[in-house]
Amino acid sequence: MSNNLSTEQFNQYQSDGITFPVRVLSPDEAGKYHSAFEELETRLGGKLGYAAWLHLHFRWAYELATHPAIADAVESLLGPDIVLLSTLLLCKYPYDPDYASWHQDGTYSRTYQTPTTTAWIALSDSMPENGCMRVLPGSHQQGMLPHANTYAEHNILKRGPQVQIEVDESQVKDVCLKMGEMSLHHNNLIHGSNPNRSATKRIGFIARFATPQFKQTSTPAIQLRGRDDYRHFESLKDPPRGDLDQEIAAWVRFNREQQKA
Repeated sequence: MSNNLSTEQFNQYQSDGITFPVRVLSPDEAGKYHSAFEELETRLGGKLGYAAWLHLHFRWAYELATHPAIADAVESLLGPDIVLLSTLLLCKYPYDPDYASWHQDGTYSRTYQTPTTTAWIALSDSMPENGCMRVLPGSHQQGMLPHANTYAEHNILKRGPQVQIEVDESQVKDVCLKMGEMSLHHNNLIHGSNPNRSATKRIGFIARFATPQFKQTSTPAIQLRGRDDYRHFESLKDPPRGDLDQEIAAWVRFNREQQKA
């Protein structure tokens, strides 16, 4: 069954730079992926607030990032030729002071130079009380804006990028999602989030998609659908095999190498 965006959702994306909520996971699927994250967190022995590139190393994350319902919705925006560039999992813990500053994606990756979109998939309910994403609708129409790195304490973003314009809070919209729903947002949309003021976790799995014209990538990408006539990136040869011990070891090694680079 196709999960292409409706005309209303497509038009919302074009005007606001985001469309939500889009139901992509059944309750059973959402529960499975939620449990997989919880198991990984337990095995690593602590909080896992920021975890990148999970799809390259964990079978469950690969399956989630390439889920047909997500791919259908992305195809509605980008067309039939789709590349999965990266994934990121962000978890805000109960009464966690972590927040995300107002920013645009692609500040450093240059994804704004080609058609891209970002899926934010809720593996728990994501509401204002636990720090859901917040957006400035229509801000994608301003193009890529200057940012400054703040490196602020509790900023969940590594460099703490802050867009260099004043954000009018009266125009901001909360992106409320139920577990198993997602939003799709434009690369240039200004967005951020507040701390978690509740007793529940907020777990978001983020997948970034582009068309094959995109040039800059230092890690393997996945040709999710269609053709690649450009050959700008190395393709992931095989999905992770699903042995959790081996997956964890490979992911830990990968992160150490990334820190040295």
